[in-house]
Amino acid sequence: MNKLLTAVLLLALASGASAQQKQAPKKAAPAKKEAVQPAKKAAAQPAKKTASAVAASSAAVKTAEAGEAALDAEILEKLKAWDAKLETLKADFTQEVNFTEAGLKQSVEGNLRYVKPNLLRIEHFKPARQIVVTDKTDIWIYKPEDNQAVRTAWDAWRRTQDQNFSGILDFGNYSSLTAKNNTRVTPSKDGGLITVVFTPRSGAGYALTLKLSPADYFPVEAELTVEGTTIKTRLTSVEKNAVIDPAIFKFSPPKGVEVIEFKN
Repeated sequence: MNKLLTAVLLLALASGASAQQKQAPKKAAPAKKEAVQPAKKAAAQPAKKTASAVAASSAAVKTAEAGEAALDAEILEKLKAWDAKLETLKADFTQEVNFTEAGLKQSVEGNLRYVKPNLLRIEHFKPARQIVVTDKTDIWIYKPEDNQAVRTAWDAWRRTQDQNFSGILDFGNYSSLTAKNNTRVTPSKDGGLITVVFTPRSGAGYALTLKLSPADYFPVEAELTVEGTTIKTRLTSVEKNAVIDPAIFKFSPPKGVEVIEFKN
């Protein structure tokens, strides 16, 4: 806007100078007319260059913005395309859970197994062993050290958790995430990871940040911030569409384990 105002002022000043110069030849001798004419050209030329520069700059900005928007859309489409092709997933993971308000941190190590669309098994090795198994109908949470297993309906468990954790748990669902959230994309620089940030269009506030591999757009890192808690997850030893034994998604509590069931 300042550039535009500057251009308008320059044009206005140039027009005023030109009008004054047109009146001058009536009083001046013929020889002086030749001296006035170069001055008219010299005054008019800078104004024309300035207006042209402003127009070129504006066009360049619009072109750059259009190019960025197209690149962002291309990255999101490639993320969704990868997600659509995913059938199974094996991976190890590390997590850092930071409870900001409480000033507490926890590090977690484990692995996950996923079979599209609903079979998921997450096993923690550190700091304590824990097994989570779900078919998105029921969910089992087994803690061997406590000799206890909790069983509840998946929907009921999701209601007790923050639904935004689905950004990490629900592989095969990135198309839905993209449709329901605002997205901000930062393309790869010097071969680094691509960053995609999801924030809600309405409802509770959270931010889910995915770090995508520039090679295949797989999300090797995820960071979820919600209600004073930040969870950073990194996936390693990733195997996509490998064969997975379906038996590992069937959980039966060992003999003597206390079972706690919640239906709602």
